[in-house]
Amino acid sequence: MIKKLSNNVFKRYEKKYLLTSQQKNSLENIITQYMELDDFCKQNEKYLIRNVYYDTTNNDLIRKSIEKPFFKEKIRVRKYGNFGEFRDEYFLEIKRKCNGEVYKRRVKLNEFELENLFNNHHLPDTNRYLDQQVLKEINYFLGQYSIIPKAFITYERIAYYDKNDASFRLTFDNNIYSRLNNFDFDSQNYDYRLLNDGYYLMEIKMSGVIPIWLSKVLSDLKIFPTNFSKYGKHYELLIEKEKNKYVNV
Repeated sequence: MIKKLSNNVFKRYEKKYLLTSQQKNSLENIITQYMELDDFCKQNEKYLIRNVYYDTTNNDLIRKSIEKPFFKEKIRVRKYGNFGEFRDEYFLEIKRKCNGEVYKRRVKLNEFELENLFNNHHLPDTNRYLDQQVLKEINYFLGQYSIIPKAFITYERIAYYDKNDASFRLTFDNNIYSRLNNFDFDSQNYDYRLLNDGYYLMEIKMSGVIPIWLSKVLSDLKIFPTNFSKYGKHYELLIEKEKNKYVNV
């Protein structure tokens, strides 16, 4: 199983794939024999995820990340629920990747606690030991880097979990958009589309190897691993836009 110390601490491997709509539909027809939709999807088929990614003024975190180093890290604030749906609930997450293994830490905060942590390094009160440790780790990170909001990224997700091992997950993301300067979670204006229409980003989240049945299906459908980072793609489009600006002068 994925090493999960709590609902907010994960240790796992992740693999990404780019699928056409046809590949995604064919795969879904098969995986329903082995996997089930998670609770969010059972209600609405898919759910919305909105993120604000933080970085230094010089984009040090993402610049290092796209160089594919042995170790990399990123920090973001995530919100679930539809646009305009009031829910004072935010997930502050640090995600690190070391030699292919992903370590994810997150803590749930309200808006006041989130702003107080970022602006004043004030840790919210909590009786949960693991939350205390995650908050201390995040606060240390904030002390190491001078970060500001750099990208807003939103997408729709369909998520499955294995019937025999709920920690083995498979997700499909599409309608992936980003913007630069507006970090309002309820704004629906965008600067970039990060994935072309008719394509899905699939992620497999696991502790070990992919099940034999899934390996065979992926091979039969000619679905192969790829490198794709939503924040990385946003940054690449930003750089391309800047280059074109100077070329057209």
